[in-house]
Formats: sequence, structure tokens, C-alpha cells
Amino acid sequence: MKFEEIIQTIVEKAEMSKEEVLKKVEEKLNELSGLITREGAALLIARELGLEIRERRDLKIKDIDFGMRNFNTRGRIFRISRITEFERDDGSKGRVVNLYIADETGQLRIPLWDKQVKILEENEIKEGDVIQVINGIARENIFGDLEISLGKYGRIRKIEDGSIPPLEELLKKVVQIRPKRILIKEIDRKGYFEILGTIVNVFKGKYIFEVCPICNLAIEGSICAEHGKIEPKKALVISTIIDDGTSSIRAVFFRENAEKLIGMSAEELKDLDLNERYEFIFKKIVGREFVFRGRVKKNKIFDRFELIVNDFEPLNYLEESRKLAEEIELMVKK
Repeated sequence: MKFEEIIQTIVEKAEMSKEEVLKKVEEKLNELSGLITREGAALLIARELGLEIRERRDLKIKDIDFGMRNFNTRGRIFRISRITEFERDDGSKGRVVNLYIADETGQLRIPLWDKQVKILEENEIKEGDVIQVINGIARENIFGDLEISLGKYGRIRKIEDGSIPPLEELLKKVVQIRPKRILIKEIDRKGYFEILGTIVNVFKGKYIFEVCPICNLAIEGSICAEHGKIEPKKALVISTIIDDGTSSIRAVFFRENAEKLIGMSAEELKDLDLNERYEFIFKKIVGREFVFRGRVKKNKIFDRFELIVNDFEPLNYLEESRKLAEEIELMVKK
């Protein structure tokens, strides 16, 4: 385990400042007259403080799940968004940029806020580099997607790792523009898939939630845990059941996808009462066939798979007939 990682772990677990920990390490080195490494001295300090320090192993992206904390992972950067500047209600300026990384098992997003953006401005990392995320926090954003937050103690560093596939290979095999088509009965794992199905039911609810306009996380009132007092935006969330003839699965639509599904914005829908909202949405979408694309995740509470819809389109019978003809032709050739 590297010296900086040991120091950071002591800082977190003992709730001490980094300066205090480094001073103790220096004292330990002097006490043992240099007969021990910095790493060894740091581990001795941890033991004296009653801390157990274990080396964190890097998780593969597919093994990261919502709610995980203080984990390490690594991946190759395949996309970097532009840096967005914004102004908070208190007048202070903020910045955010998104990194998108992938390994051979999957992909995810890492938002960097304010001072964290410097790692890009100072050209410490760039598209195509392999990075290690240290002390990551996995959370679900408003779109239902998994993302990694660095939080107070997290950090990113560029590394050399030949086990991560080259960028071109990742773009072809992992970063999927159009995911694999799958039958609902065949879903037995998390991943990005395409499903052809019919919406057969809509769950009742209020459908409209307030979110932070900066990070898009759900909030209560006008306070965001990360960005303080803000002017909340309204976001639409619709939960449905889709069926493809082999089985059914819960499918959730967020924000723009939910508005696209019903042809109405959250601002427009808020003028209807709860029963009117349900009746409108039910009549608008139940019985319609679509091709859905999105991420399948496991709902641990109900022990079932659910689909977070990232994109969808009405069923095109001519296109589906063409695909079927191509599949039959391939089978005949075999």
C-alpha cells in the first residue's frame, strides 16, 4: 500500500489533519533512527491509534454498486465533457466537468467539481489515459445511472496499466452506442440492453420531483447537500411495467425521457392533480410498443431486475422485419 494511501486512510479513520499524521510519522522515523520505511512508520502509527488498515483492491467497473464507499477502481478515459461554469445562489462561482471511463467490464461517469477540475486544466490527465480512482463513492444520479463521486477524500491519479484495453478496442466493445437486444426472460445480470416490448401498466405516484439544477440529485426544499441553497428544478419520473411476451420487467423513465414518453413537460403536468396525472399518463402510453434501451440493475430490496431507460423509440415494423430476415438468412447460411 502506497504511503499517501496509508496517510489518507489514517486521516479519515482517526479524524486527524494530514499535518498531524505526517508529524507523527516523522517522529516515528526519528525514534527508529531511519531503520524503517515511511510506509512502515505510517502503519505503526495506525496500529498505535487502534486502526486496522487493509490494502484496497481495485474493483472492476461491473462490480461497483450503488452505495459502495471508499473503494478503488481504474479505467481508461474515453470521453471528457466541456467544463461548465455556474453561479450559486450565494453569488459564488462553481465549475463541473464529467469524465467517462471504461474497462473491459463496463463504463461509468465521474463528475469533478470546482478545485477537482484543475487536474484537467493542468493537463495531468487526458482522453485515452488510464486513471485510478481512490476512495470513490458510488451513487445513483437522477437518471438512474451509476456514477462515482470523489467526495472530500477521494482523488484521481494517472497510472500505467496494460491490462486495460486500448481506447479503440473499448469504443468498439464496451462503450455501446446500441446495446445488445435481449428477451426479458433472459435477463440474469446487470448491463446495457435493448428490449422490444409493450407498456402494460403505469405505477401511481406524484411523478414530479424537485432536483438540484447543478448536480440533478433529488432534494427536499431548496437545499442541496453538495451545493447549498439553490432554486430547484422540477423533474419527471415515470415507473412502468413492460412485457415482451416472454416475461415482464419494471422500467423507469427519468426527466427528458419521461417527458418524451408522454409528450408533456413536468411544468405542464404539475397543473394536474394526482388522479388527473395518472389518468393522462395511463391513456397516453399503456398498450404502446417501443424499442427500449437502457441499463438493467438489481433492486436489492425486492430482489428483482429493473430497467432504467436511457433511450427509446416507437416500434418500426419494417425495420424489425428487415432484422428478422437478416437473422433467418444467417441461420440458413450456418
